[in-house]
Amino acid sequence: MQRIILRQLKRSVHRLQGGPPPEIERYYQAYKKEFKNYQKISNKLELLKSARHADIVFGADFHPFAQSQRTHLRILRELVKGKRPVVLALEAIDSRYQGAVEAYLDREIDDKNFLKQINYSRSWGFPWENYKILFEFAKVHDLPVYGINRTGLDKQKGDLTLRDSHSAAQIVSLRRKFPHSLIYIVYGDLHLASSHLPKLTRKYLGPQDRTRFLTIFQDSESLYWRLAKRNLEERVDVLKLRRDAYCVVNSPPWIKWQAYLDFLEQSIDDEHAGDYAENLHHFIKLIQKLWKIDRQFSDFHAFSKGEVQLAHHLSKQMSKKSLNLIMSLVGQEKSFFIPSPPTFCIHSADVNHLVTLAGQFIHSKLRSEKEIHLNFPQDLTARIWIEAIGFFASKLINNRRKHALLKDLPRHHHATLVALEQRLHEQIAIKTNQPLKRVRPVRSRKSVDYFEASRIVGAILGNRIYTAFQKNHFSIETLHRWLRTPVNDDLKFSHFYISVLRELKNVQVLEQSKDERL
Repeated sequence: MQRIILRQLKRSVHRLQGGPPPEIERYYQAYKKEFKNYQKISNKLELLKSARHADIVFGADFHPFAQSQRTHLRILRELVKGKRPVVLALEAIDSRYQGAVEAYLDREIDDKNFLKQINYSRSWGFPWENYKILFEFAKVHDLPVYGINRTGLDKQKGDLTLRDSHSAAQIVSLRRKFPHSLIYIVYGDLHLASSHLPKLTRKYLGPQDRTRFLTIFQDSESLYWRLAKRNLEERVDVLKLRRDAYCVVNSPPWIKWQAYLDFLEQSIDDEHAGDYAENLHHFIKLIQKLWKIDRQFSDFHAFSKGEVQLAHHLSKQMSKKSLNLIMSLVGQEKSFFIPSPPTFCIHSADVNHLVTLAGQFIHSKLRSEKEIHLNFPQDLTARIWIEAIGFFASKLINNRRKHALLKDLPRHHHATLVALEQRLHEQIAIKTNQPLKRVRPVRSRKSVDYFEASRIVGAILGNRIYTAFQKNHFSIETLHRWLRTPVNDDLKFSHFYISVLRELKNVQVLEQSKDERL
């Protein structure tokens, strides 16, 4: 199934984009050679140790895929904890716009003016949200940021080589300007083959130079399938390719290609950018196939963030109290699904978000229920179950999806306290066979705190359901029974919920703390 999904996505991309130009194909062939083998299975700590000992880190970037930039953010969070200064260098910014970069970092101009001054939409064009997080991090930690690209070379022969040559010169300049700093570069993955940008940079540094390089690749397709043959694709986070190169394994190949396809479709048809109905239809059908559900589900509305029609659409069939609650979640930039009228409110086009909501949609249809279950704290357990089913669905598509463990959560936050109290009540109910107690109402807690807690606990449970499903701990008939179980009867549902927890209690689940992952 996974390979079928990947082939379909690649065909769709090629239909939109056509075949790659000869120069891109040449770069791709050089890039593939980096992954012919790997030295050993590694981990986050070893990678970070190598990064701290390097002078220049080349970080591979898959531009339309937000997870790619977030990986570099996670690495940078660790690197800035050391005493050595860090300088951030980005392919996404043309070096001619350094003045605008510094004005933006100094908060002299806002996002809109910054993007206009650097001609972002034409010179780069990939989702700004993906790169904004790096700038926000740099602001907080007072990191220098430099653009090292040179755009506008499209019509010249050897565009990629010319750009690499310019960037290599910029990197050498930064090395000499900041001789005691770690230069961290975020640059397109194909450029980081040993024979391209790293080789040019080494050449420009000179034969006597002893600058230490490290390359951090991401999500090699060939290495993913090699790990899958050994059933290690969900367990390994980092591979060491050689002394000066690692590969982070964050996402399965089809998630990256889905992000690329979404970007291409929105680039081609700006008028329908943010229209997620087609993607939702695709994921609904995919989850139905995996869950072996042979029914047609297509009656829904989808609204992206900022659409004023959402309130008008819901006000026709919803009480004022429920509507106010929904709009408060919109204000908190939450994505969610409402069973009646079947409505998706989508804040992010992230695949994980869309598949989670697609799973919740199918779940609502199978149990023929119209309640939104956002009346907290009474609805907390029901909401957890709904979130668990959604997370389970998303994990079937992205088996590398991460979630927070209870020990990762910030102490004393309202959502953390709600999640901890709920888990305590669950453990007591399992051990004593007593009814599940509700989390107590606290005046200082807001609905969004309970909603966030439901997602935290739901993700932990959804991951357990996924693991049990993959290990055949329960049948497809059991899954169908679970999906059809109503969640609108408090007592009956409480007994059902605890029975599921009891059934899954002994499932061995791989759980890594955020301190262990990238």
